[in-house]
Amino acid sequence: MPYPLEDILLYFFFYSFCGWVMETILCSVQERRFVNRGFLNGPICPIYGCGILLLMLALTPVRDHIGNPWLALPVVYVVGTVLASTLEYFTSWAMEKLFHARWWDYSHYRVNWNGRICLPISLLWGVLAAVFLYGVHPAVESLAVRLHEAADWLPGLLAGVFSLLFVVDLVISVHVARGIGSKLDELDKWSELIRAHLDSLQLPTKEAVIGRLEAVYTRYAQNGARLAKDLRGRAEEWRSLSETALRRRLADAAEEWKKRKESAIAGTRALQRRMLQAFPHMNRQGGTAALQDLREYWKAQREKKKERPPHGDPDDNPTDEP
Repeated sequence: MPYPLEDILLYFFFYSFCGWVMETILCSVQERRFVNRGFLNGPICPIYGCGILLLMLALTPVRDHIGNPWLALPVVYVVGTVLASTLEYFTSWAMEKLFHARWWDYSHYRVNWNGRICLPISLLWGVLAAVFLYGVHPAVESLAVRLHEAADWLPGLLAGVFSLLFVVDLVISVHVARGIGSKLDELDKWSELIRAHLDSLQLPTKEAVIGRLEAVYTRYAQNGARLAKDLRGRAEEWRSLSETALRRRLADAAEEWKKRKESAIAGTRALQRRMLQAFPHMNRQGGTAALQDLREYWKAQREKKKERPPHGDPDDNPTDEP
């Protein structure tokens, strides 16, 4: 190992921060507003730290063994492209398996592999490897040496503090990501109920209406959803209604589910909202509309905020913002 453990950790956090700065600038320019980019809440993107660190550990011996940079650059470029692209692909796959969502998607690029990596970004990784190895990393190594010279225990202390903060942030972020999954499941539930009630209004007979609704309600009962008991009670009650009264109650029920869905969207927690907005191209497995519903709601809220008078309006409701 060419570096002591504390230096490796410091390099990891430094390059993770550099990656966060780059990603945040690019994403903020694209979205035309500040976006705290990254899975974690803190100012780091670990995939950059892991990628650059992997490249440093693999390519520093190449740099040191081949004295002529022009001879070493082709090797650095090819190895950097392959290693970083492999890491990016594996990270995308692992996060999708863990959280059932595609956090970034390169499917819109002409040359891509399962939307997880694409040729332009992979080629850029090779450039970054060369730039960091010959341009940035020597200066960072000098800074690490100065830390050791200032106090031999200082690099270890900094690495320990940053590692503790990283672990805490990681635990919180994983919890938030799982909460997002539950939130999207909830929105899908309300959407299905709204659609089922509205579709039932188009059916020709009372028996067809009851059959359509019971098919939807049965799925919730099989999953043990708490809502299932309420739904079963409604179905039994609706059997005793006339067809006209039933259709009126269906319209009321659809409006009720719509309000519950809107309440669920408005109740999205700040950290969940931050994470979702950090990945504007994230796609969920199954292709449901829940993510789009959230994004449309937040877009409407931003537009509403822009239309407010600069000094506020007495009639404004501050609880409109989620």
